[in-house]
This record gives sequence, C-alpha cells and structure tokens, in this order.
Amino acid sequence: MSGCNSRFIFQEQVVRTDDLLAVPGPFRPAVMRVHPLTHTEINADGQAVMILHVELKDPWGDTVKGVGQLQVQLRKQSATSVVGNRGTRWDVDLRDIEVNVSYFDSATRTYRIVIGGLPAWLADSVVAQEAVGARVRVLFRTSKADGESVVLQDEYVMR
Repeated sequence: MSGCNSRFIFQEQVVRTDDLLAVPGPFRPAVMRVHPLTHTEINADGQAVMILHVELKDPWGDTVKGVGQLQVQLRKQSATSVVGNRGTRWDVDLRDIEVNVSYFDSATRTYRIVIGGLPAWLADSVVAQEAVGARVRVLFRTSKADGESVVLQDEYVMR
C-alpha cells in the first residue's frame, strides 16, 4: 500500500440518548454567567424585547457550547426586596442540537436569545426609554460527563 498512512481518531463530544437528544461530553459547561451584553431594545416590529446573552465555560475556563435546558426568570428590581414580586419565566430547550446551534452567536461566544412578551412594567419602560431595574435569573440544567445532573445559575440586573 503506497501513499500516506494517516489515522484519524474522532471522539464525539456529545452522547445521544435513545430519544435522540444529546447529553454533554467531557467539555461540558461548569460555569454560566448572564453576560453584560444583555439588554432591552425595541425590535423592528416596534415591540420591546430583551436580548439575553448567556456564556458557558468548561472546567478549564474556556467558553463552550452546552447541552441542556435553560430557564429565564425576570423580576422587577425593587429598592426593598423581591419578596412577593411575582416574575415571568421562559424556557429554552438546548438539548436539540439544531435548536442549540441556532441560538449560539459565534461573534460574542454566547447564546443570544431574543425574548418577547415582556411584562407590561418592563415593556412600557423600554418604549418610554425610562430606566427600570429588572433582575434576570438564568438556570441551566445540564449534566456532567458521568450523567450526574447539574444546575448552573446566575443573576444580572439590567438598569
């Protein structure tokens, strides 16, 4: 046999389950933060939206994509407390690889998620261009390489 004898080793970084969803491999997310690029704006349709940026890092501190379920919670930031302040919630399933990739922004290395249907107190302040404190809490349910469930979380206050 003539020519180059090259050997390729491919190690899949995600493992597929019986229902064809993916679970994390060894470079799984270990840390998550709501990135400071997160903000509100008026979209092309004139609706107030939140542009959420979520960054995931592996155990070595490198930015990675993650496989799991993302939950976004939004509450009005009050001067006293958030007790009794009922919030709004959105769920994003990032276990489907095609959906996952559609949210990932390569330029910022974050998941960029545009959220509409904001509560009136926030939507009104965005339209009026008034500053109002909004507390964003994000939970990311994923798992370690051995399958153990992990929930990463972070909070961010938009002013």
